[in-house]
Amino acid sequence: MNQSSLTNQNSEQMWWSSNQFLDDYKTRRQLARTFTGFCLVYLSHYLDKEPALFHKELLNTLGDHNERMVEIVGFRGSAKSTFGSLALPLWAALEHPDKYQFILPMADTGLQSAINIANIKNELEHNHLIKQDYGNIQGTFVADWTLESEEEWQAKNMLLSNGVRILARSRGQKVRGLRHNQHRPKLITVDDPEDLEWVRTKENRDKTERWLRGEVIPAIDESTGRLLVIGNHLHADALMSRLKKDSSFKHLEYSLIEKEIITWPAKYPNMQAVELQRDRVGWNAFQREYLLKVVPEDGADVLPEWLTYYDTIPPEAESGLQGTGIDLAISKKETADYTSMVSGTSIVQDGIPKIYINPYPINKRLSFHETIETTKALAITKPFGMFFVEDVAYQRAAIEEMERSLLPVIAMRAGGDKRARLRAIAIYIQNGTVVFPRKGCEDLLIQLLGFGVEEHDDLVDAFVYLILGLVQQGMQNPEVIGLI
Repeated sequence: MNQSSLTNQNSEQMWWSSNQFLDDYKTRRQLARTFTGFCLVYLSHYLDKEPALFHKELLNTLGDHNERMVEIVGFRGSAKSTFGSLALPLWAALEHPDKYQFILPMADTGLQSAINIANIKNELEHNHLIKQDYGNIQGTFVADWTLESEEEWQAKNMLLSNGVRILARSRGQKVRGLRHNQHRPKLITVDDPEDLEWVRTKENRDKTERWLRGEVIPAIDESTGRLLVIGNHLHADALMSRLKKDSSFKHLEYSLIEKEIITWPAKYPNMQAVELQRDRVGWNAFQREYLLKVVPEDGADVLPEWLTYYDTIPPEAESGLQGTGIDLAISKKETADYTSMVSGTSIVQDGIPKIYINPYPINKRLSFHETIETTKALAITKPFGMFFVEDVAYQRAAIEEMERSLLPVIAMRAGGDKRARLRAIAIYIQNGTVVFPRKGCEDLLIQLLGFGVEEHDDLVDAFVYLILGLVQQGMQNPEVIGLI
C-alpha cells in the first residue's frame, strides 16, 4: 500500500476517533498531509462531538488546493469558522509554507480580525502537538506600514519563522496590491463579512460587494491564490445571497435540518434538542442562524408569537368548507416563480370559526398543463371543495380551463398589492382563527414570517387567496370582503 492510500485510509479511520493516532509521530505526519487529517490530529480539542457527514464534504473542499473560490453558508455552531478561519490558515502555513507564503484572514470588524489572528497565534504557541511536530514555528508580530498605529499592527500582523506572513484585515480596508516580499496573498478567508445592522441598507450591501470585487478578489495571486467567504444569509440581497448566484464560486450550504433530518446528530441528538435551542435563541434568530432562512428583524406583517398549531386535524373538518388557494407561475424556467397551492378547511368549533391549513402545500415549477392536471388530481383524491384563483392576466386562462374541466373554481378579484392583502388577513392569524399543522408547513411559515425579504412569496399568495376565498364563501368580515 502506497503512502497516499495509507493516508486516505487512516483519514477515514480518524474521522471517527483520533485519539488512537496521537502517540504515533509517523502516522500523525502522514495524516496531516490532508486537511481532514490535520484537523482531527492537531485540532481535535475543537471537535468535542463526533463530526457530521457534511463535515467530510466541507473538509475535503477546504483541503483541495484547486478549489480557488468557495462560499460556505452554515448554521451557527456548524464549525464552519473553526475550519475555515482557524484550521485552514494553520494547515496552509504549517504543511504548505511554499504554497501559501502570504495569508490574509479577514472579518467584518477590526476586533474580530484581531481575534482570528490571536486564535492562530494561540495554537502556534500553546498546542503541544503542533510545537512537538513542527518545531518552534511561532510567529513574531512585525510592523505593518499600512496600519495606522503600533498597537494595531502588533495585533494583526504576524511573521512565522518559516517565512509565512499572516496579516489580518477587516471589511472595507484596502488589500489590493498588498505583498509579502514578492508574494501576493495566496489564501484569503473572509469570515462573516456583514452583520444584521449593516445589511439593512442597499447602500451598505453594495459597498460590501464593491469591496470584495474591487479590493479582495484583485488582491489574490492570479495563478494559485484561493478565496474563502464564510457567512450566513442575513438578507435576501446581502453579500452571501449575491455570491450564491455567482457561478465562479463553489457553494456549500449546511442547514441544521435538511428534509426533516438533523444534519449533526452528535450535537443535536433529537428534535427536542433542536426545539430547546430554538426556544433559547428565539424564532427569528433560529430560522436565520440555524435553518438559513432570511427573516426580517422588525416590521414583519406576521409575527411568530401569533401562530397557532394543531397536531391532528379534528374529525369535524371532514364536513367543513374546503378550499385551495392557487398562485400560478407563468413559466417552468429555473428563474421563474413557483406554482403554489395551499389547502385548508373552515369549520366552527364551539361557536368559533377556525381555518385548518393542510400540511405539505404544493410548491413546484409547473407548466400550464401540469397545473391543470394537478388541480384535477386534487379534486379526485380529496374533496377539497373550491379552488380560489386570482382573476388576472395569465391566471384567467387557468380559470377558464378549470371551468371547462368542470372544476369548482372561484375567480378572485383581490384589490390592493400583495402586502395590503396579507395585512388584511393577518388578523385571522393573530386571533387564532387560522391554525397551522405543527409539521409540514415550514416553507409557508418562512414566507409568511419573512414576507418582504424572502426571495419567493408564492406560497403566501396562495395562502392569502385561500383565506380570502373561505371568508367570501362562508365567514363574514366586511373589512376583508371589501378587498375582494
